[in-house]
Amino acid sequence: MFANIYLNEVDQFIKHKLHIKFYCRYLDDSVLMVKTKKEAREAWKQIADFLDKNLELKLNKKTQIFKGKQGVNFCGYKINEYRMKLRDKGKRKLKKKVKYLKYEIRKGNMSSRDAQRFLAGHLGYIKYADAHTLLSKLFYNP
Repeated sequence: MFANIYLNEVDQFIKHKLHIKFYCRYLDDSVLMVKTKKEAREAWKQIADFLDKNLELKLNKKTQIFKGKQGVNFCGYKINEYRMKLRDKGKRKLKKKVKYLKYEIRKGNMSSRDAQRFLAGHLGYIKYADAHTLLSKLFYNP
């Protein structure tokens, strides 16, 4: 909650002063999309100046500019100009969890309803990504 309150000023600056249409922030991680590398560099400079002067913050060393085709990792997703997929690490964790739950159901230690409850958060997270193939492999293949 503190990040949302404190960083609201930079959100407003990016949206209303820089007029960046595609901007998203979660806690202290953010992604913004612009058309050219020149625009990205200029926005970076203006945001860094704003943060320094108004909030006494600095961009960290992880701050980077990516091409849209390359994509960017953000909040567990790999986002590019065409789609949003789950990161490989997240897919591996989910596969491992589903395998474990199937095993527990087969042994009779857990009901499928309990397993569904256990996975509810993960399934809510997955629904925003292009993960149709992954879901069919996890849940519809014997």
